[in-house]
Amino acid sequence: MDQWTFFDALKAGKVQPVYLFYGPEAYIRRSAVAALEKKLLFPGLESMNSTQLSAPSAQTVIEHCETLPVMSEYRLIVVRDCGLLAPGKAKDETQDSELLAAYLPRVPQTTCLVFDAGAAIDKRKKLSKALLALPGAVSFDALDDAQMARWIAQTLRPLGKTMDRAACEALTFTSGRDLTALSGELSKLAAYVGERAAITVQDVERIATHTAECTVFAMADALCEGRAQAAFELLGVLLTAGESRIGILAMITRHYRQLMHLCAMRGDSAAQQARALGVPPFALTRLNRQIRGRTYEALRACVALCVQTDYDIKRGALREDAALERLMLALLQP
Repeated sequence: MDQWTFFDALKAGKVQPVYLFYGPEAYIRRSAVAALEKKLLFPGLESMNSTQLSAPSAQTVIEHCETLPVMSEYRLIVVRDCGLLAPGKAKDETQDSELLAAYLPRVPQTTCLVFDAGAAIDKRKKLSKALLALPGAVSFDALDDAQMARWIAQTLRPLGKTMDRAACEALTFTSGRDLTALSGELSKLAAYVGERAAITVQDVERIATHTAECTVFAMADALCEGRAQAAFELLGVLLTAGESRIGILAMITRHYRQLMHLCAMRGDSAAQQARALGVPPFALTRLNRQIRGRTYEALRACVALCVQTDYDIKRGALREDAALERLMLALLQP
C-alpha cells in the first residue's frame, strides 16, 4: 500500500501486526511511526511500551516482540538499520533472515512490529520478500505536485494559514522538496505573515531559504541578462554555503541544457514543456524569459562550453576557480 492508504486505514482503526516502511520520503515515514505511537500506546506509558532497535539480531527482535505490554493493549517495536533488508551482505544474514521470516506470522496480537527500512531496500533478500508479501508493506514515495500541495495545506491548517497553488510551486522551487526542511519553512512563513491568513509568492521570495539549485537559477538569470556583478555575488553565496566549484559547474551545465531543450520546444504547449523538462510552471515561466532572444545554436554552444570546462578541469588543464570564472565571463557575452 502507499502512505495515504496507510493513514486512512489507521484512522479507521485497522492496524497490522507487522509493517515494512520503506521509500525516500523520510519525513512522512517518521510521521507514520508517530501516528502508530499515538494510536496504539496509552498516554503516559509510551516509554514503557515502545522500543526502538538499531541493527538488532533476529533473536533480539523476537524477544522484544514476545514481551507483554504494561497496562496497555499494544507494544510498539520499531527496527531501524536492519542489514537483512539493506543492499550488501549482513552478519549472520542467512540464519537471521530465515528465523525472522518464519517468525513474522507468529507475532503476538499484543505487538506491532515495524521495520523502518529507510529509502531503499534490497527486494531480492529473503526477509524483504517476506515483508513485502504482507499487507503491512507501505511504500513512502516522493510526493508529486498535487500531493505536495495537499501536504502543505494540511501542515498549514493548524496554523490558520493557506497557500495557493502558485505559492506552493514557488516554495518547492525555492526551498526544495524535502519535507523536513519545508516544515520549518512553513512555520517561518506563518510567523512572517502575522495575522494575514494567505501566504503569497512574494512572501516566499522574500524570506524562504534558497537551495543551491535555486541560487544557480538566479545566477543564470543574471548571466543571461548580462548582470556580471549579481552573477558573481551569487557565486560567492554558493561557495560560502559550502558548494564546490565542480558541483556549481554541474548545476550550471544542467541549467543551460534545460534552456537548450526548451528552445527546441518552442511552439509546444506550456504543459508539454513543463512535463518534458520536469519543472513546475513557476520555473518554466522564468526559463522562457531566459531564452528570449536566444537561438538553439547559441544555447548549444553554451552547453558545449560548459562540457569543455568540465573536461579541462578533470584533465588538469585548468584550476577549478579559474575555469569556473572564465566560463561565467564567457556566458555573460551576448
